[in-house]
Amino acid sequence: MDVFIICPDYRKCAGFARRIRPLALWPVLGRTLLDLWLEHLAAAGVKHATILAADRPQEIRHAVDQGGRWGLSITVLSVKREPSIEETRLRFTGKDSLGIAPNIITLDTLPSMPHKPLWESSSALFEIMLGNLRGTPPESHLTMREIAPEVHVSTRARIAATAKIEGPVWIGPQVIVGDNAQILAGTVIEEAAYIDHQAIISESWVGPNTYVGALTNVHNSFAWGGGIENWSKGSFLEVTDDFLLANLTHQPFGGVRSGWLTRIAGLLLMLLTSPLALLFALWTRIVKWQPAFESRQVVLPPPNKQDRFSPSTRLYSLTSAPGLFSRWPELWSVWRGDMHLVGNRPLSQARAALLTNEFERMWFDAPAGVFSYADIMNDGMHSTDNDTAHSACYAIHRSLRLNIRILMHCLPRFLLPLSRKDHGIPTTSSTQTCT
Repeated sequence: MDVFIICPDYRKCAGFARRIRPLALWPVLGRTLLDLWLEHLAAAGVKHATILAADRPQEIRHAVDQGGRWGLSITVLSVKREPSIEETRLRFTGKDSLGIAPNIITLDTLPSMPHKPLWESSSALFEIMLGNLRGTPPESHLTMREIAPEVHVSTRARIAATAKIEGPVWIGPQVIVGDNAQILAGTVIEEAAYIDHQAIISESWVGPNTYVGALTNVHNSFAWGGGIENWSKGSFLEVTDDFLLANLTHQPFGGVRSGWLTRIAGLLLMLLTSPLALLFALWTRIVKWQPAFESRQVVLPPPNKQDRFSPSTRLYSLTSAPGLFSRWPELWSVWRGDMHLVGNRPLSQARAALLTNEFERMWFDAPAGVFSYADIMNDGMHSTDNDTAHSACYAIHRSLRLNIRILMHCLPRFLLPLSRKDHGIPTTSSTQTCT
């Protein structure tokens, strides 16, 4: 028996759920939605599964790893957009070797609750997660034990002796719960989360590798990485204070990561110019009595769907450094692989939300860069009406030759931070156009 599995791409009420991973990889009591379905299908006698993925298909491929642990033969196909069941039947399905038309499944439900859609609302999702917690026996997980009525705790979790736990609760493997923390009824804490001392979690879901800070109170919420959504009200907040809520693993924000040659070049440029950066930092601190660095929250292109749930990151700049040299701290993001030396400039979430039509959203069709096409067409330091056109032009004509051209213009201004006039950069009135 064969089956086609459609991975959900975008659901209006599931922005938080797809914030860090594709919806198909939504964590469910230490496993993923796709994992649960593949196990269910293997038990039903399925031999081959074809997965259609529009959202981050490379992560889907990595997660299934050819399907060996389920005893399945799995093929992952990347599609431009999520097809409907009827489109899948017309485009992909024929008949298997036994002359049977394959089944088609969309991952919008749990296999144990096939009639309850997951992504209708945040409150509905939490109700399903809580129902699944009560309906899943701890014996189905190798490390889970029921240490008290409806209190399921992994033997690989570390719980402080002074912590208070009231069921129903599920605490996954490698979770750390600190002194005097309170894990109250209706709580699910996924793998490798860290609940610091005196934190209070009640009627909430805490995602994998999430740090909940000391004295932090999480109630009626989904908390994952640096984002928290109140499931009862549907309100969302991006938490920028890492002492309250943070992701314990580094998450690349720029889509395609920069290559090793680019990363090494960024690190070398950062090291070579570090004495000059140190001089600017000391000048700012000692003479001006100001912070040496400024920071801002930005979205690095290209997110798959830009909305209020899109993950943001903090970028730093040198406070008193003139021109392009103020971006010196961004070279560290190049070394980490989150940014490229050349690309479109990162945007604030407010600015990114204003990019509504297809032309404007071409900003996200290229990775984030320290230097941009706008830098050689105008000074690139302030948002202008031309920036959108420049970003779209770069996305269309992006090439090694264009990247070298941008670097040849920008590196002298970066290394010798003089005024735009001194370098003969064309003014806005003489800006070139993209055709």
